[in-house]
This record gives sequence, structure tokens and C-alpha cells, in this order.
Amino acid sequence: MIIITDAHVSKARDNHTAFFEMLAAIEKTDHSLIFLGDIFDLWIALPRYECDIHHDFSAWCRRQKTERTIGFVEGNHEFYLSKQRASVFSWCSNGAWWVDDGGTVFAHGDHVNRKDKNYLLFKKLVKNNVTKFLLQHMPYGPKFAESIKRGLKNTNKKFRIQIPYDEIKFFADSRFAEGIDTIFLGHFHQAYCYRNPESKKLFALPDWLSTQKVTLYRKSSGHVSSMPWTKLL
Repeated sequence: MIIITDAHVSKARDNHTAFFEMLAAIEKTDHSLIFLGDIFDLWIALPRYECDIHHDFSAWCRRQKTERTIGFVEGNHEFYLSKQRASVFSWCSNGAWWVDDGGTVFAHGDHVNRKDKNYLLFKKLVKNNVTKFLLQHMPYGPKFAESIKRGLKNTNKKFRIQIPYDEIKFFADSRFAEGIDTIFLGHFHQAYCYRNPESKKLFALPDWLSTQKVTLYRKSSGHVSSMPWTKLL
């Protein structure tokens, strides 16, 4: 299984070519694939808000899901995918986390830090049906979308400086107490592993944006490794 998180793909960042080259490389493997959110710098899955890179990605996933399982967990930079674009993927979740049949948790991670109250409030204000209706129908919706993008960058600046180890530990221990053995998180843009005394593990994964790394999870052995995507070739 290949896991990719926090790519923040956009033409403004000029990282879209490398991202699609990576997808072409993945086609040559037999791995299933999970995207852990914030794959695009902003993806509002509504007419007027998607551009060619969103369409190209959707088309690739639609084709490839006949060859492999492709899952998507919405991050804080994706909006309405689970309702508007569910058919593109094998599965798509807008929940705080998703659990597979083996009891492994996959989460973007933006719900983990309970102290980041400004962001959590901001998310409630913008990820709801009222905001969706406004984006669909008001003429100045694209300008509103830009304000959402700015808000995502500004609501939690101090919480992006350092990874919240105590909050991650609390989240992990809570899931472990529910019977979960393995957790994968994105969002924090740093690689980190927490292991409890029973050897249950949480992996915070490196962001693709700054490292162009993907994570390979061999479920049969439990082996987890992160590497530049070019190593897939």
C-alpha cells in the first residue's frame, strides 16, 4: 500500500508536473493507494472551482480504481469530495478518520490537536451545507473561495510551528484503547512515530510538498518505510 499526504499541488507552486509523473510511476506497481488529504492546495469539488489539474487527477483515479483500490481521506484543503466526487475513488471519507477492514486508522490529522480551537471553529464555519450553497450560487463565490484559502493558512499559524506531541499521544492512546493497532496521520508535515508499551504504533507521515516522499506500508509484515517517489521506478 502506498500512502501520500500533504502534496499541496498547484500550478502556482509548479509542482503539478512532478505529481502527475509520480502517478504514472504508480501505474507500474501493484500497490493499492491512499491519499491522506491536502493533496491539492485547494480543491472545492463544485463547478467553477475545479481546474484542469483537478479534472486530470479525477480521471486518473477513475481509470486506476479498476486496477487497484484508491482511497481518499479529505484534508482541510479539500471540500465536498465525499459527496460530489465519491465515484472517482474506491472510497472517500470526510470523517475525522477512516478505519479499514483490518482495524488500521487513516486520518488526515487536522482533528487531532484539540487546542487548535481557531482552526476547528473555522472548519465548522466553512465545511457545511450553508457555505456549500453560497459557493454554488453567489456570483462572487470564487473570491470567497480565496478567502477560505487565506483562512486555512492564517487560523493556526502557531500550531504549525511545532508538532503537538501530547495531542498526538492522546489521540493515539484513545484509538489504541478502542482496539486499533496502527494509525497513519498526515497534516503535520513531519515524520514521527509514537509507540505505546504494547507496541501499537502511530505514524505521522512526511509531507509530499517539501520531501516528495511517499510511504509504503506492507500490511502483511507491518513494515512501514518512507522514500522519494522516484524510488518506485
